[in-house]
Amino acid sequence: MGPRRKNVKPCSVNREGSESTKADEPKDYMNQLSHEVLCHIFRYLPLQDIMCMECLSRKLKEAVTLYLRVVKVVDLCAGRWWEYMPTGFTDSSFLTLLRKMPDIEQLYGLHPRYLERRRVRGHEAFSIPGVLEALQACPNLLGVETSHLELVEAIWTYMPQVHILGKFRNRNGAFPIPPENKLKIPIGAKIQTLHLVGVNVPEIPCIPMLRHLYLKWVRLTKPQPFKDFLCISLRAFVMRNCAGPTNSLKYVPLVTGLASARNLEHLELVRVPFLGGLIQHVVEDSWRSGGFRNLHTIVLGACKNALEVDLGYLIITAARRLHEVRIQPSLTKDGVFSALKMAELEFPQFETLHLGYVDEFLLQCKMTNGDLVKYGLADVVENPGIITDIGMKAVNEVFSCIKYLVIYNCPHLHNPNNWITDHSRWTRLVDLTLVRCHAIKLDSFSQFIELLPSLEFISLDQMFREPPKGCARVGLSAGTGIGVSSALVSNQNSNNDNDNNNNHQNNNNPNIHHNNHQHPNDQNEENELRQDGQAEEQQIAAEGNL
Repeated sequence: MGPRRKNVKPCSVNREGSESTKADEPKDYMNQLSHEVLCHIFRYLPLQDIMCMECLSRKLKEAVTLYLRVVKVVDLCAGRWWEYMPTGFTDSSFLTLLRKMPDIEQLYGLHPRYLERRRVRGHEAFSIPGVLEALQACPNLLGVETSHLELVEAIWTYMPQVHILGKFRNRNGAFPIPPENKLKIPIGAKIQTLHLVGVNVPEIPCIPMLRHLYLKWVRLTKPQPFKDFLCISLRAFVMRNCAGPTNSLKYVPLVTGLASARNLEHLELVRVPFLGGLIQHVVEDSWRSGGFRNLHTIVLGACKNALEVDLGYLIITAARRLHEVRIQPSLTKDGVFSALKMAELEFPQFETLHLGYVDEFLLQCKMTNGDLVKYGLADVVENPGIITDIGMKAVNEVFSCIKYLVIYNCPHLHNPNNWITDHSRWTRLVDLTLVRCHAIKLDSFSQFIELLPSLEFISLDQMFREPPKGCARVGLSAGTGIGVSSALVSNQNSNNDNDNNNNHQNNNNPNIHHNNHQHPNDQNEENELRQDGQAEEQQIAAEGNL
């Protein structure tokens, strides 16, 4: 018989060590969540981060697949509309991505940095035909947001039922206008906001859905580009320094079409050679039916044929809602405000007046007027405003509730103290900007600012050799020599010590306000566009249900 074998019991130390090792490992909480919870979390993540989760685990890949099957709204830029979409897409990869989202209805952030115009056999690229093929693979697609000129024209051509979401603005605009920047707008295009900068456009047709139209450095190539212009839903129309017809009669359909937009609130015409007296006649024919009556902002700049009656009729018609008026130098005259005074109107919401308004492009551009004419812009030579102290007194009496006043290059103003009357003292004026008004007297200006109880900010540029005596009340301390910017100063309370005063540096640009009061800017515009976007989504959803 051989030796007896001993029964050895397994050691329990290894078991305890393995259990302690498992306890030390971090727990995978994500894989413990249900697919429904994971899909809910994905709603708050950028699409790029969601797609990266596919390779982390099998469960996350299943959750991503489930989420893409039911998602209806996708933003490729994660809410950053000013940026470009992620790079690296090709026609095949973009098509694969959209095929994973069969129920998608609204695609935001389709802002490619570069797109090929056509496909090349044997070469993987991101092209306009490839994007169209991917979009057409989405049967429930209702709207797309993009900023690419050729892509939006292709969508209008091959997918006319698709809405252009958000605010369309091309990103390659420049002056002189590049010849390759072209856009043909079809009749009845489904778009609500169209901003074109440095683009060649044949014409502006009838677009019933359009609410905001912004044209800057746009060349209108057809002889009669406004022949079919009609945008009944228009709320804002801006036309700045565009190269259009030189014949003033060809702008008649433009003005009559604007009068048909009963909800028009913002009208801005800069270097538009419309026929003098045209606006007067159109207002006479349309004001009873609501034409131009809802305007809250009127801007006329470098319109060489504009007459005082054109501006006056617009102001009178929109008096009830008017907030802001910017007037070009040729219309900055005593007669305009004397006529408004005789009309005995009230402007309950008026706040901002800019006399002698000159567009920023004309101030900053180094080209001469002859050079601008060569590029198709209207031939305009601006002279200083000829308003006098008598006209400013009428301004005070007409716009007694004014808050912001800008006066640029009016050399015939001498005694600001004479602008104030016993009946109207501009008690609400908080911001005063004077630029290149060389003839104003120091003593009179000192007395003038002492009569403004609510004044908080003063901006002086190319005015005096030294600060007026009365400026000490509002804290003006920087020099104001000719050719040197003054300080932008805030009001100091008479009960506070001088040590608590704050001096702010001034900006040389006379057309930019130096505070954060209610002036039109991009942020306010974006807030308005978000509100319009919500209404737009509801409208699109309703059409989809039909």
